[in-house]
Amino acid sequence: MPKYYNNNGRRISSTCRGAYANGLGNSRGMIESSFRKPAEGSTYVSPEEKSRGADFLEEFEADVRKVVKEIRAGDDTTLYPKKYAEVKSRMSISYVWNLQMWRKHTSRLRYWRHISGMLTSKLVKRIFPLVSVFFCWAAIYVYVVAHKLNSVKQDLVPLTSLSLVSTFVGFLLTLRSNQGLSRLGEGRELWGRAFIVTRDTAQLLATYVYPKDKKLGVTSARYLAIFAWLLKGRLRNTDDSDIIDVMLPNATDRNYLISQRKKPAACIARIRQVVASLAARNVMPVAAHQQLEGNLYEMNYILGMCERLWGSPIPPVYTSHTSRLLVFYLFFLPIALHGARIEKTVNILVTATVAFAMLGLDEISHLLEQPFQLMPIHELSRNMMMDVADAFVCQPPLLKSKTELFEEEEFLYPYDENNTSPEYW
Repeated sequence: MPKYYNNNGRRISSTCRGAYANGLGNSRGMIESSFRKPAEGSTYVSPEEKSRGADFLEEFEADVRKVVKEIRAGDDTTLYPKKYAEVKSRMSISYVWNLQMWRKHTSRLRYWRHISGMLTSKLVKRIFPLVSVFFCWAAIYVYVVAHKLNSVKQDLVPLTSLSLVSTFVGFLLTLRSNQGLSRLGEGRELWGRAFIVTRDTAQLLATYVYPKDKKLGVTSARYLAIFAWLLKGRLRNTDDSDIIDVMLPNATDRNYLISQRKKPAACIARIRQVVASLAARNVMPVAAHQQLEGNLYEMNYILGMCERLWGSPIPPVYTSHTSRLLVFYLFFLPIALHGARIEKTVNILVTATVAFAMLGLDEISHLLEQPFQLMPIHELSRNMMMDVADAFVCQPPLLKSKTELFEEEEFLYPYDENNTSPEYW
């Protein structure tokens, strides 16, 4: 069977070959005119448009590099408490771990490392004032108050009775710790889902939107690339206008996003507008349209769930009740120990140790209650931006050589074949 090619060396589709077979295509101009005027719903990409599309991608790549390598190149400075933003050890939940960190974490030397670093621990620094208060109270009681009450019965507060209170305190602290870990796990799961859905959406946009309309494709990529940064800014109440200025060079887009109350939701709405535009022109497969709409719904869901965690703490009445019982127990502990004839120095040390353990657990549960203030969402946002850029900049090789492409297939391969490592890596 003969093969037919046009002047550019492209194979002629079955429709045009049928024109030859029917004797209707003896004129080369007639065949070429069918390529210059594609059927409704198809897309013809001229060499000029391809060149302009490359310019769009180069500008997009340069802007991503500026954000990743310059504007947000450093460590996260928005962590709370502020002590956690001081980079002394990356062995915390505020950073994305690597294999070396996991090996260090599971090393048998971890016990020595944890004990030797106790005085520099961020947690110890936070609870040290309260531990000092109960340490001083225990010393004052055994050396001053107890001496004044020497004529009074020794066991003012029986240790066995106080142990009943310790049971309730331990139970409440355990529940708070479990709830804090649960909220942290939910926050990490939501950002993990955001990572997946953002990357999948970028690949779909690069495959089905950019080949059809390069300007709209890159516009949607820019909005998707800053979605994670804007979500981080909403959860931590930070100003990301510098990222918006870089990633949205178009004044209309920039002013629109800055004026919005919920900027992450505005990004989703803009991408949905682009997808709807191509779907209305019948240049996008129905399956791709449905998948993109599903991904955008998932992004909206993630935003809503993050706002739920951010805006609804563990019931404050539960927290206040736990705090009152904890203070009550630690206040009467040295009195009960003294009544049990515990030596004075031991009394003080036991009180301080119990205060250290219980106040530490209580503080950990409070820190985990709002997971987004400690999670590594700075690094996650940076990685999500690079994943979005990779979907557009780092394209896989052609499935077949350019000379084997039909003319109407050219829009599927609008990218440069010579992929190199992007500047933002």
